[in-house]
Amino acid sequence: MTAATWWPHEVRRCGRQAYVLPLLAALLAYGATAGRTGDGLLLGRALVTCAPPTAAALACAAVVAREPMTELHLSLPTAYARTVARRLTWPAAVTAAAGLALTGALAATGHHLDPAVTLVEPAGLTVLLGGCAVWATVRSGSAAPATGLVVAMVLAKLLLVDRVVPEGAAQAVPALLAGGWLTALALRALRPGGSQGARLGRASGPGFGPGEA
Repeated sequence: MTAATWWPHEVRRCGRQAYVLPLLAALLAYGATAGRTGDGLLLGRALVTCAPPTAAALACAAVVAREPMTELHLSLPTAYARTVARRLTWPAAVTAAAGLALTGALAATGHHLDPAVTLVEPAGLTVLLGGCAVWATVRSGSAAPATGLVVAMVLAKLLLVDRVVPEGAAQAVPALLAGGWLTALALRALRPGGSQGARLGRASGPGFGPGEA
């Protein structure tokens, strides 16, 4: 397989949600923030902080869960954990690009933005929610528990964490560490001899022909 066919193959295996969800979340956050004041602006800021990371986490869960031939990947020379990590970079990259575009668009409309709140904090939340989603999906073999966990984490942030922890780096650094740890745990379980890889093979996903294995 050449690079010209390999990259489209990887994009196809990740699924459209890996690209569509972060972009839709960024558009939603922009629409809720641009031109708003008062309570509307507060809602918009919450969406700027939480919507793209939530969409990225759900996309990551879908990327992991939609693989229908995990047992085959576990038998290949390339470690399946490396394949999953590589595919997870796609929603992460799209989310990062969408976040930068969102920040630039809001700044162009005259909003005074704190980079620590609009860039650093969402980056940490993206890693945390993504780690939770990947870990839950690997543990259960389905994206459904990951969705519930991500929603619970977002509600906890909005209702509890934001009230007691300062915005910006104070939230981003612990989130980065926790999310990275959960992601490492999930990928370790997908290594040869891991206890969770076979469960993903029973997860629901689209069928592929022999040429797409």
